[in-house]
Amino acid sequence: IRSVMGLIAALSSMFGMSRQVRAEVQREINFYEAVEAHLKWKIRLTDYLTGRSTEELLPQHICQDNRCVLGKWIHGSGKIRFGEIELFQQLTEEHAKFHYHASKVVEAHQAGNALLAEKVLHEDFAIQSKKTVDCLTKLHVQVTGGEDS
Repeated sequence: IRSVMGLIAALSSMFGMSRQVRAEVQREINFYEAVEAHLKWKIRLTDYLTGRSTEELLPQHICQDNRCVLGKWIHGSGKIRFGEIELFQQLTEEHAKFHYHASKVVEAHQAGNALLAEKVLHEDFAIQSKKTVDCLTKLHVQVTGGEDS
């Protein structure tokens, strides 16, 4: 347990953030909600492909990574605070790819290519979803020091 606590303390001190600054970041972005919202995209896309959804999904909107809550944070206060941090830069890149692949699922479906839509959903999108959630989880640990947000 000491080694885990030491690792958490080391990770949180990488940013040199006080408890007050960490609390400010947690008010800006709820990491758990961001993870949950991005995990729900697989359900949304699956429902869309199977016709269980009446949601109007537009590839030209989905591909824009600055429209969701996480994207607004990444391109706003998150970038101001953490823009020089490698993990944040990786999150920015992975999140953009996440939205790109989600848009490609919808684009293939709308073009009538159900096989390609399913392939992208279960391969490229699934891989990208995991990468995005992994980055977000690591950033959460670094920002919060492992404390709940």
